[in-house]
Amino acid sequence: MKKVLLTTCNAKYIHKNLALRWLYTTCPHRERVTIREYTIKEREEQIASDILSMEVDVVCFSCYIWNIQPIKTIIQLLKQHDPRLHIVVGGPEVSYESYRLLDEGVDAISIGEGEQSIWEYITMLEEGQPHEVAGIYTKQFPNTEYQRCDLSWLEGFDNPYFMEMDQQAMGRQYFYLETSRGCPYGCTYCLSSADRKVRMFSMDYIMGILRQLKDSDVKQVKLLDRTFNSNPARALKIARYMNEHCLHQTFQFEIVAETLSEELLRFFCEEADTSRFRFEIGVQSFNTKTLESVGRIQNNERLKEVIARLKASGCIMHVDLIAGLPYEDIASFQTSFDTLFSLQASEVQLGILKLLKGTELRRQKESYHFIFQDTAPYDVTASAWLTKEEMKRIHTCAHAVEKFWNSAVCRYVITVILQLHWYDSAFALFMELGQEYEKLPRPYQPYELFRCFYPLLRNQNEHFVDAILLTQYYRGFRQKPHRFTKSRISLEQKKKLLFFALKQGIANQDTLFRYGVVDIGYDGEEGYQLVLYNRHQQYPKQWFINKEVTTIKEMTI
Repeated sequence: MKKVLLTTCNAKYIHKNLALRWLYTTCPHRERVTIREYTIKEREEQIASDILSMEVDVVCFSCYIWNIQPIKTIIQLLKQHDPRLHIVVGGPEVSYESYRLLDEGVDAISIGEGEQSIWEYITMLEEGQPHEVAGIYTKQFPNTEYQRCDLSWLEGFDNPYFMEMDQQAMGRQYFYLETSRGCPYGCTYCLSSADRKVRMFSMDYIMGILRQLKDSDVKQVKLLDRTFNSNPARALKIARYMNEHCLHQTFQFEIVAETLSEELLRFFCEEADTSRFRFEIGVQSFNTKTLESVGRIQNNERLKEVIARLKASGCIMHVDLIAGLPYEDIASFQTSFDTLFSLQASEVQLGILKLLKGTELRRQKESYHFIFQDTAPYDVTASAWLTKEEMKRIHTCAHAVEKFWNSAVCRYVITVILQLHWYDSAFALFMELGQEYEKLPRPYQPYELFRCFYPLLRNQNEHFVDAILLTQYYRGFRQKPHRFTKSRISLEQKKKLLFFALKQGIANQDTLFRYGVVDIGYDGEEGYQLVLYNRHQQYPKQWFINKEVTTIKEMTI
């Protein structure tokens, strides 16, 4: 058999590609196959040189929207140095509308799931008798269809999750697990809508993997199922086992919140260890006409109820919207964002609509007057409802959400500002924060993020603003940070506060005076804060002292 390299460029080192491992597992001659993964941060020239040094005959790339550009560059470099090298590409990014790649150094394209078709194609190359292979697109044989694998057939091979090559890094990388393939929904912007039939691995197979998982070094598990709760009874059985037996792992699911069964919801809210379960919830919009136009059936009231109940129980949630969908102008999008943000999920993603190849919405691009990037990631830059300038403003807002909220750097500050009704709209707040963030030098110091708030709050009492900002600022460091505002209290007042804390038994005198920071603070009211660092550079403890200096309590912002 020809020497084959299975490779890709992952987003980060902590990621690994499950598709490559499935290909390796199903290969009839593994001794001739190598897996090598790179990251998109590595130089294309270096990657190409490394591949050439391996002296393989066939290179198979796994392609996605985030890595297609560097992979195309790598392919060009490989072909320049070795035109005889046979290049095969596969993955979601090349399964549709990718025939042009055959003029850019690619010899064959795997359309759909390639566990069977790629090895049939490579066997055909060895035999030297060209013929059509289902799922493989070439110039000679361009007529093929999207391929799907029989999951029961895949179960007959060694599972790809605990390969010897992965053992050393098990505790440092994500563990990607799929219990099903396909999606039952038909959202026209999503590539998964092309595969409406959900296929599931058998419960015996999944339970066998979970039994291996519980005793492994794995820490973070991300399920690749498009809708984990599509079969509620099955999802509950899997989740129960994870909760009861996989005690050293955390799990991340993608769910459709409004269809979450009551039994499954009660389990996560009342029985499960909420610290070990994280949910990805696609909301996309609260505009009914928008949702209908993209084939998305969504009960908004049930959705909000489920998110609120998961939030109240301490569950970690990542929720997202998509900007640029049909019938959603800037006012409607603001309403959707403010509604979603009011639910106070752990993370909020503000995504930009991407017209992915193979989706129905891309085919409707002229009807909706979409203007979009013609190269990956195919971001929409304007539509019949949003101008280019408005889309730029939404981009600015998205950056601010990521930097000030999702990172948790200024989460407390933002929460307080909205609670005090200094801004009636979270969207408006993040829009203006984003504008200030764009003005920062690169690189910037952490305190400069906090300074972004001053122009927004110029009409508020500066002393009060300082108290709110400093309350979060001090908490984000493992050792005493530099101030970014002038001191609001005297040296005498600081001593008074430190001696008060000493009398309350917070710490001994040496610790208080050496590792303590005293300043104005806010905890539902103005007062003072004591932040206590330590020599081990752990995150500090923080206490609130009232204005009268008569009470002290630990803060948990």
